[in-house]
Amino acid sequence: MARPPLFPEQSAAGIAVDPRTLERVIPESKRSDGTVRKQLKIRPGFTPQEDVSRFRGSRQQAMDSTALPKGHILGWVAPSSATSPKGKTATPPPNKNAKKRANARAKKSVEKAAIIKDNWEDEE
Repeated sequence: MARPPLFPEQSAAGIAVDPRTLERVIPESKRSDGTVRKQLKIRPGFTPQEDVSRFRGSRQQAMDSTALPKGHILGWVAPSSATSPKGKTATPPPNKNAKKRANARAKKSVEKAAIIKDNWEDEE
């Protein structure tokens, strides 16, 4: 037969279940002057104020279960997982003028490439 635990789990109020009698008790303890407090029996059904949990409605419980970890920021991705090559990015520019400049640069580079290609073919 297994032995009862040396320090049975206690509630916030210090109430534990006596492994021999299976009654709820506050176990013996020592005072600072060395004297011993007696073990106190707790009536069945009694719940001390320290052990009463705070009331949470069904919606509050649902919110608690879906809550993000403390300190978590929505939409934030760790830098190690978001690897992107340095230099030019493929994301669209943020505003109208930047879009215009980007389109003009792209158009200019295409025209430049076409002129160079035409010149190259002429020399052959």
